[in-house]
Amino acid sequence: MKRISLLLLIALSIFVIYQIQKPILTENSAIIKAKEYVKVINEKTNGNWDTEKQAAYCLLENDSFWNKIIGNRQWSVMIDGIAVNIKATSGEFVEMVFPLDGVINELPK
Repeated sequence: MKRISLLLLIALSIFVIYQIQKPILTENSAIIKAKEYVKVINEKTNGNWDTEKQAAYCLLENDSFWNKIIGNRQWSVMIDGIAVNIKATSGEFVEMVFPLDGVINELPK
C-alpha cells in the first residue's frame, strides 16, 4: 500500500513540475499568432484593421503559480485597437475584444 501511494505521489509531482515548466510561446510568436487571427477576421468580415502595425502591448496574463499548474496562462496582444487573447502554451485562439466592447469568442469558418 505504501508503494502505491508513493508511486502516486511521484507521478503527481512529475505532472506538477511538467505543468510549471511547460514551454510557452515567446512574445514575438504570440504577436505573430495574434496578427494571423486578425487577418482571418479581416478576410471573413471585410474588416480594415491594419495588421502591419506594431503591437501596442503584449502581456502574459494569469501568470500566477496556480495558473501555471493548471496551464491557464494567456497572452493578451493589442493590435490596431483589438485585444487578442491566445493560450500561452499552444497559441490557440481564446477571444478578441474590439473597440466598443465587441467580443468574438470563436473564429468564423
